[in-house]
Amino acid sequence: MLQTTAESRSMRIASTLLLVVVLAAAAALRLHDLDRTSLWYDEAVSWSQSNGSLAALLASVATDNYPPLHNIILWLTIPVIGDSETALRLPSAVLGVVAVLLTYLIGKLLAGRITGLTASMLLALSPFHIWYSTEARMYALLAACGLAFLLATLKVLRNPSALWLTLLAVSGALFLYSHVYALLAFASVGTVCAFLTVCDLVSRRPVRRSNALRACLAMGVSTIAFLPWLYLLAIRASSVAEAGFWIAFPDIPFLTSMVFGITGSLVLFWLLICLAAFAAVPATRPGQAQAPPSPASARVLAICFAYTFGPALLAYLYSLFVQPILFDRYLIASWPGLLLLAAAGAERLSPRFAPAALVAGALVLTFPELRFSLTQKVRPDWRGITQAYHSERSPNDRLTLFKGFAAPALDYYLRAPDSFAIADTPEDIARRSSPSETGNDWLLVVHTNPQELEAAKQAFDAREDEPVARTFGWGASGLSLFRNQTDKTRGAAPKKDN
Repeated sequence: MLQTTAESRSMRIASTLLLVVVLAAAAALRLHDLDRTSLWYDEAVSWSQSNGSLAALLASVATDNYPPLHNIILWLTIPVIGDSETALRLPSAVLGVVAVLLTYLIGKLLAGRITGLTASMLLALSPFHIWYSTEARMYALLAACGLAFLLATLKVLRNPSALWLTLLAVSGALFLYSHVYALLAFASVGTVCAFLTVCDLVSRRPVRRSNALRACLAMGVSTIAFLPWLYLLAIRASSVAEAGFWIAFPDIPFLTSMVFGITGSLVLFWLLICLAAFAAVPATRPGQAQAPPSPASARVLAICFAYTFGPALLAYLYSLFVQPILFDRYLIASWPGLLLLAAAGAERLSPRFAPAALVAGALVLTFPELRFSLTQKVRPDWRGITQAYHSERSPNDRLTLFKGFAAPALDYYLRAPDSFAIADTPEDIARRSSPSETGNDWLLVVHTNPQELEAAKQAFDAREDEPVARTFGWGASGLSLFRNQTDKTRGAAPKKDN
């Protein structure tokens, strides 16, 4: 017995040390070189909305498509650590590390320390999670709050206490205020908890002993706290439905691209799916039958499956029948859930070898994407394009931005009020392109396809066919800077005599 106790203590110490290594690696991957790429449009919007009073922040976000929690965090941190690229991204990086820790805690609760360590390693090394943990947006917050909500829900189902009921109500509210996709995970988990409550009532279990009912009541408090913003989101949803949305229809090529964007490898995706399915199947060994999971374990698995697959399924159905809303980064809260279920399946398959093999295989399969995310993947380079403009411009030059949605990014890097005008159509560009006697005209085009770029160039009537500067981000998104020099500044050659 003493030997067993010593072995258990040694395992706890070893797992704790390994967790520290995992968290250190997660922090190094997320905190290193946070300003390698410039801010892009959405990050600049977060900066712009969070750079004034709290009332102005809430009013601005109320006209957008997401809740205000991430902006409030920036509003609190900007006066303390500033608004540099690194400072704006630091909260997301920290929340990314917190998500890795929460993944370990949930995995430990789900199936033990090995599952927790395996899932936390997978998330720590995930290129998808690393990338969005280095972005000044709400995605790392969404994942961290979602995992806190999942952990609190599982704790309440296992052994409720006043502390965990309070944490469930608070984490549920924070989750809902982090991103609109939290509604899908919250509803999925809430539906399962409601079903479990009905099962308790049908089995004539006393109501006061139903942990599922306690979880439902705590989530009810979260819902009440979110009702004011839910009303605003409903108004925005009707506006978006009328105006249309930018996300493409989820056909097979779109879904394939989305899955690769999240997992970094289609082979890894199917491996994770198979292992997650295996986690729900009672394990049997040759010559030894093993009992099915206990009711508590079955309930924990049901909650994890709902949290992981519910948002994707609901978003896909909404995309089919209403309008497309399914997109990879919106599923960042569900991604750790799949890793947890796969890690549990790997431990059930072979506790000694399968978890380590899963981590090693995932690293091999996603290493090209990991290296690309850390060293080559870039966002639209507003920093570079504004540096080019500053180096070439004269004091009396005029700058026009096409299109206006990207104005916060240009504001962030120019840091000069009224330093540019906005044109949302080629006709607006043509009206602004009248010759100036005192300086040059400049046009900065935010383009997504060659046709849009060509239309802007023709409207500007640029004398120089090639841009002064051009940068690209992911996909076809890019920035092109054109100049129309005045005759005075061009220094036109004198006409020759006949």
